[in-house]
Amino acid sequence: MMIQHCNLNKDISRYEVFSGAHAASRTHLFAAKSWAASAYVLNHPSVLLAHQVALKFLDQRVALLSSSSHHFDVIREAVSSLATDAFSCSVRRGALTTAVELVEQGRAVFWTQLARFNTPLDELSGSGDIGTALAEEFKRLSFCLRNALDQSTRDQSPQIRQLTMQWDDVITRIRMLPDFSRFLLPPLFSDLQKAAEDGPVIVVNASQYGCDALIVRHAEDPIHVPLDITQAEVSEFSSDFHTLTEQFGSSDNQLKLVGMLRKLWNNVVGPVVQALRESNVCPGSRIWWCPTADFTLLPLHAAGPYEPKKKNLSDIYISSYTPTLMTLIRARRQVSRDVSSQHFVAIGQGNPVNGSELKCVAPELAAVAQHVAPIVSFTSLEDANATVENALNALDHNQWLHLACHGMPNRKQPFESSFAMRDGPLMIKDIIRSHWQDPQFAFLSACHTTVGDEKSPDESIHLAAAIQFCGFRSVIGSMWSVDDEVAR
Repeated sequence: MMIQHCNLNKDISRYEVFSGAHAASRTHLFAAKSWAASAYVLNHPSVLLAHQVALKFLDQRVALLSSSSHHFDVIREAVSSLATDAFSCSVRRGALTTAVELVEQGRAVFWTQLARFNTPLDELSGSGDIGTALAEEFKRLSFCLRNALDQSTRDQSPQIRQLTMQWDDVITRIRMLPDFSRFLLPPLFSDLQKAAEDGPVIVVNASQYGCDALIVRHAEDPIHVPLDITQAEVSEFSSDFHTLTEQFGSSDNQLKLVGMLRKLWNNVVGPVVQALRESNVCPGSRIWWCPTADFTLLPLHAAGPYEPKKKNLSDIYISSYTPTLMTLIRARRQVSRDVSSQHFVAIGQGNPVNGSELKCVAPELAAVAQHVAPIVSFTSLEDANATVENALNALDHNQWLHLACHGMPNRKQPFESSFAMRDGPLMIKDIIRSHWQDPQFAFLSACHTTVGDEKSPDESIHLAAAIQFCGFRSVIGSMWSVDDEVAR
């Protein structure tokens, strides 16, 4: 035990020497994860620092990677339980604001990376001649470094070491500019609180160390709600629920579903609702769920006692979801007030090149047109016109979207999850390259649009998240298969 404690102290010293030198390698990231795990087992006082260091290294690591499947596999292995364990570790030490910061930092890392490399560089380029020059240098070095990493299996080749030092130096110079001191740094709790401006955000976390909820409020400290359920039980629960969703229809399954929703209420949602009431969140208010781990696979919004004279969650509060707090903040930043500039497109594909016929797509689009066409500029793309190219073009020029088709999740290569068009799949990796013009609202009338990678649910790489992270303020998606007639 004493030897292990000494090794932990050496790790801390090495971190202090290393932390400002250059971006983290894969080896550093895994070493920090090992430190965190050992510190927890030994109840070492460095356990929270270890998680912070691991997430710092993760942040540096992801900033240099592309969204290739190889790099996604690397990060998926590295991320596994890191953010959720850091959250739980912080909660158990009473550091609630730190818990929110760390879980935000370690989840949806690819989406966070994509978001960082958009708006901040635009702002930097517009900050003056020095900012413009630094933005161009940063873009060039990022491109060179990513190419070098893509072509190498080693993180520490001489070329990569040199590029990394230059990349780190330009970031240091950017942070010396006014208003850019936190360039590429994860947000502080004071920044994340803005997500709760229109109502509380509830982070629901499952970790090997325990399950907890934190209610994030706009101008007050978070509220901790301990949950009477284990990570193993949440995992088993989510697995049972998704097995059941494949068999919806019979009365026996409906009884099983009600039983699951009651259990979800008793062990998770009910205690949160009680805490919301005690903190004077009025009935009828809007709340946002931010679930982690296997909680992302459960219908928190549908939980309730399902008994006479007792209210279910949907009778008390209006529920929405957000993959991360920053996603919600970004979605609210730009709101168009000019109704004349709003354009609505309905895309329907009932006869894709690969997939069964959907007979109710045409009448669904007709119903949408009936309600929408008299109010705003409206376009409809159907059948032969609903191709990949036409859909992408429509996404570039419309602010409101109704999409009726097959949703095709790819749980092994999530960036290849797609909507089925006439000539092939409209994939996530195509969608995130679109040039959105003030997007507002998307209704995804398709199956499995919120189903992501089964081994890394915290990355939220699924169709609905792709639409949301690309700028749509509000997205409606599905957690399971949807019958064609029900969708209409």
